[in-house]
Amino acid sequence: MRELRREFHKHPELSLNERRTSARIREELDAIGIPYILVGEFGIVATIAGSQSERAIALRADMDALPIEEDNPHLEYRSGTARVMHACGHDGHVAMLLGAARILMKSRDQLHGTVKLCFQQAEEVGEGTEDILKELARHPVESVLGIHLWSELETGKISIESGPRMAAGQSIDLTIHGVGTHGAYPNRGIDPIIATAAIVMNCAALVSREFDPTEPVALTFGSICGGNADNVIPDKVSVSGTMRATRPEIMNYLEEALKRTVTSTADAYRTRAEIRFSGGVSAVTNDPACSNVARRAIQSLGLEKDCTSFNTVMASENFADFLKVYPGAFAFIGVRNEEIDAVHPHHHPKFNIDEDVLFRGAALYAQYSIEYFRSENKEKHNG
Repeated sequence: MRELRREFHKHPELSLNERRTSARIREELDAIGIPYILVGEFGIVATIAGSQSERAIALRADMDALPIEEDNPHLEYRSGTARVMHACGHDGHVAMLLGAARILMKSRDQLHGTVKLCFQQAEEVGEGTEDILKELARHPVESVLGIHLWSELETGKISIESGPRMAAGQSIDLTIHGVGTHGAYPNRGIDPIIATAAIVMNCAALVSREFDPTEPVALTFGSICGGNADNVIPDKVSVSGTMRATRPEIMNYLEEALKRTVTSTADAYRTRAEIRFSGGVSAVTNDPACSNVARRAIQSLGLEKDCTSFNTVMASENFADFLKVYPGAFAFIGVRNEEIDAVHPHHHPKFNIDEDVLFRGAALYAQYSIEYFRSENKEKHNG
């Protein structure tokens, strides 16, 4: 697994361009003797048949990299592609799922059901799930498990609590329309910059004044663009940001509150606001029964002492698309290790992982499959 992870790390590919990565995964599956099909352009769903064909679960790993220039000159296997880097651990995810494939093939006598291995393209741009879900819909899939290597957790620690684990997310785009004029005569125009400043400040108060302080909510504006000259008031300003929460009702309230605040503030400054929401991702919420299966798997592996509680992550992940269709669980496995300078956050040019944890992820994928099918009766998960 270590060698595979390093190979994927050295040859990263951006979302929707994972040609080499997909081909290499298929080479490994061929070598193991596992049949598969392509879904979409580069996604893969492989099948390990157990003793009962009427039951199935899915295991998922994402494979795409990020548009980041790697800054790890000490690594022999650092990215060989300019401005592209595995800075989120997806190289490790693929290596772990391939490791699990080998374990499961050797343990098929314990596998009382079929396992679908799902290698997803384009997670970083919120895509890649639809084609996999279409394929899974053709089979009696009961549950899905995903794993994310996590830089904020101490190496080897595992978090698999039930309930919300990652936030829902949505993009916000605002356009504030005014009337352009010479900077010497602001009274002759309508200043969208002043209006935008007020909008941003008023929206910041939404989170602090309209939500319970213990409720996980985040509203962030990360880009403001307006004007080209220091002595000209522009006719419009563009603003973009994101909103995040862990419950649908909170997301709905935040959206309506944002519309109200933006519109009323724009009106107060005689401007006009356009508001667009896009790219919605649901919260990743672990099913209690599936979390219990994962905990049993961890116990069977002798890793119970490494289970830990971890706060809900306010970043988003489109593994949530699977959980809207199937009950399942999403585990975090810690990769933070100061001794090897694996301390940098995800999406950082110096991001790296402690590769010693790869076996834990592979073992958890495999043991979850075995434990799930050990259930004497099918559990119905409709939560």
